[in-house]
Amino acid sequence: MSKGFKRKRDLDRYGIPSLYIGIPVCVIVGYIFLILSPQLYEKLCLIPYNVVIKHEYWRLFTWIFTVPYGMDLLTFILLPIMLYFYYSIGKSLEQLWGRFMFNLYIFGTIILTDILVLIGALYYYRWGPMALSNTVDFSYNWTDLIQTNSDSIYAGLHITHYFLISIFLAFTVIGGDSMVYLYFIIPLKMKWLGYIDLIYMVYLFISGGFFSRLIIIGMLANYFIYAFLNRKKTAPSFADLKRRAKFNNAMKRRPKNTYNEDGTIQFRGNSRVTYSHDTAQQANAIHRCAVCGITELDSPNMEFRFCSKCEGNYEYCSEHLYTHQHVRS
Repeated sequence: MSKGFKRKRDLDRYGIPSLYIGIPVCVIVGYIFLILSPQLYEKLCLIPYNVVIKHEYWRLFTWIFTVPYGMDLLTFILLPIMLYFYYSIGKSLEQLWGRFMFNLYIFGTIILTDILVLIGALYYYRWGPMALSNTVDFSYNWTDLIQTNSDSIYAGLHITHYFLISIFLAFTVIGGDSMVYLYFIIPLKMKWLGYIDLIYMVYLFISGGFFSRLIIIGMLANYFIYAFLNRKKTAPSFADLKRRAKFNNAMKRRPKNTYNEDGTIQFRGNSRVTYSHDTAQQANAIHRCAVCGITELDSPNMEFRFCSKCEGNYEYCSEHLYTHQHVRS
């Protein structure tokens, strides 16, 4: 097993399992609080003034339980579909990144955003040249600020909406070619929806106020970091899924495979692809596909990866990474 793959498996022990389930659960809890106890719900919202002036620091963490959308009828009709959608992409991210990296992305986004908002609030209400004026204006015009959707309140109330967008953008990095049906009719690739969301975030940044911009910077900064780190990782495309289904159907109609001493799968019949190459030269190969036996010496441009679901030291080429039968001990 490669050192990088082993290190990834070791780090996954420190991640919270199935964190992707917690994201829709937090949204549901937020709606329950908003409906049953609006006063308690207000205590959960991220309002920068209350954090630095009233020392209500719990708001830096409880905003995860606030709602990302409104309270209209259409929202409640579509909410189960949207929550299942974010559950699915969160699960895919954890499977492809690993539990630890997915945890790091989620908590990294939250912590980075909180740090920016906290520093911005300290500047806006304590350190800045207009700090006293901003403090007095907020404390005496609370009702007017709510009615006018002031950025000092409005931005914090919509932070979970930005947070869900950042998760979706993360998925477009590795699953940009996946198809989704807009309004259940229009087929679109994920990456195009990602471009639309990026444009939308840029618009909000330009048109928003001080705190809106800080929140958007926090959400997108972490996204761009992970987009760079995971630019070569891709989720299975439709062709991969179709090839995997075809492979699984073929495996059901054939005897169980046995394994060679070197860990490669020994197929019966003519289903294994063979390559004619010098044995001494192949002994120096670093990568070898456990399905077809191809090495980097046969195809220098071929990518090889280990499968996290196989038990043992099994490496696969890009053609068989998503189509092989997982090895279980």
